[in-house]
Amino acid sequence: MSLFQPLRRYTLRSGLWLAIAIVPIGYLLAETGPHALLMQHGSTWLFRVFDLIVGYSLTLSIAGSIYGIFRLLHLKGEISRHEVAEQQARELAEHDPLTGLANRRKFLDGFPKLTANTIHGQSRAVMMLDIDGFKPINDVYGHAFGDALLREFALRLSSEVGNDGMIARLGGDEFAIVTPPLAEKNDAADLARRLLARIQEPICLESRQVQVGTGIGISVFPDDGFSVSELLRRADIALYRAKTSGRSVYRFFEMEMDASILHRTLLEQRLRSALAEDEIQVHFQPILDLASRKIRGFEALARWSDRDFGHVPPNQFIPIAEDCGIISELTDRLLREACRVASKWPEHMFLSFNVSPVQLHDHTFPLKVMSILADSGLSPDRLILEITETSLFKNPRAAKAVLEQLAEARIQIALDDFGTGHSSLGYLRDFPISKVKIDKSFTLHMEDDAECAAIIDAILVLAKGLGIETVAEGIEQPAVMAKLTESGCQFGQGFLFGAAKAAARIDEMVAEQGSGATMPYARDEPSGADMAKVMT
Repeated sequence: MSLFQPLRRYTLRSGLWLAIAIVPIGYLLAETGPHALLMQHGSTWLFRVFDLIVGYSLTLSIAGSIYGIFRLLHLKGEISRHEVAEQQARELAEHDPLTGLANRRKFLDGFPKLTANTIHGQSRAVMMLDIDGFKPINDVYGHAFGDALLREFALRLSSEVGNDGMIARLGGDEFAIVTPPLAEKNDAADLARRLLARIQEPICLESRQVQVGTGIGISVFPDDGFSVSELLRRADIALYRAKTSGRSVYRFFEMEMDASILHRTLLEQRLRSALAEDEIQVHFQPILDLASRKIRGFEALARWSDRDFGHVPPNQFIPIAEDCGIISELTDRLLREACRVASKWPEHMFLSFNVSPVQLHDHTFPLKVMSILADSGLSPDRLILEITETSLFKNPRAAKAVLEQLAEARIQIALDDFGTGHSSLGYLRDFPISKVKIDKSFTLHMEDDAECAAIIDAILVLAKGLGIETVAEGIEQPAVMAKLTESGCQFGQGFLFGAAKAAARIDEMVAEQGSGATMPYARDEPSGADMAKVMT
């Protein structure tokens, strides 16, 4: 509605009342005007007409003046109210209504003003950051809790950045910061460390306590660019590098990161194509009973060879699949194929399959696994799903719910790479863990490193006390196998017994085991690339 529409209605109403008031006022002025004096001296009726004209003219002049003043005052009030409303609308358009921080538009518009006030010799940094594990927290505790967490996160950022910088919520759990003026690059690193420390402090909301982390990507004005869009892009690239480097890490942008991101983008495109064309294959590595040296099962591992990139290690393409949202589809295809192959093995042989942390946040994952088992005909008690300690740490509540459903379906759970993650012994007590896999970083060095040998002995004693079976990874020497067997390790795998092989060659190994023969040592030494094992 236009500002002047209510003013027009008001003008018509005011004019009507003034017209009604003019008639009696003008008549009274005329009756008390000059004609009364003139009539005493014998004036004619012309004087009365003159008095009426003068009276009504005077009335109109006074009324017009009063009306004009009143209208000016009223119009001034309307304009003031309109300006206030416009300012409020502008504030709403430039700020995030949930956190009160600037939004993307305000951030882009305000950056040139901040950099214009930067004196020679000073710089400003642009930081990109988001909340680690925000989506699972939002899903588990609800959107209201997630909103409260975002507000608390924004308050902590504001307390560290101060008034000389700018903080914006760009969307979701993504935030951007323009720092106060910096004398040197190390000042940006100091601020990043303070932000990480402040964010990692426990957050108490609605009688619940959560702890979150973040990664921080940093680009510096003017070293890394002048435009806000370019600085944001480079800070985002640095953020990706920070998140792949570990939890709660900051990274400055470096020029070689651009080439790395380009390589990753191309690899993602080829990965999507490979998934659509079913080019990612399942290979199987034998797992032996160390005492009898007979095969008890196989671990399914993903293998991908691209025509341009060549052999792509799984520890490169699996994280990409997780980031771009195709890990569920990839897992479904590989698990389905692995179960189909395993259903043909003897009943005493099991299939071990690695699960991505993403799957432990999907409450429908147990149903999907049961559906695949039903389609393939593989018994649930012959399937072992391997998880990592890190996947439990990120969201233990959601992970526990998923794992308990799997355990109730008679599917075994193995804790992979034990000793290399957070290594909380509470995991062995609180989660339905039936096997522990000793990481190859200990097994490979147990002959020449007393500390590695002591760690393995401690794990074996702990597992025995809890009634949990153990599997040693990375066995490459007969002496290592003998020592593990002597110490009570039940199962083992490694290049001493062979690298992962395609399903056709596994059938030959299974047939040989059916004749009662023990597993011979592998004669061919694998390459380092074949050694890569991943979660799929």
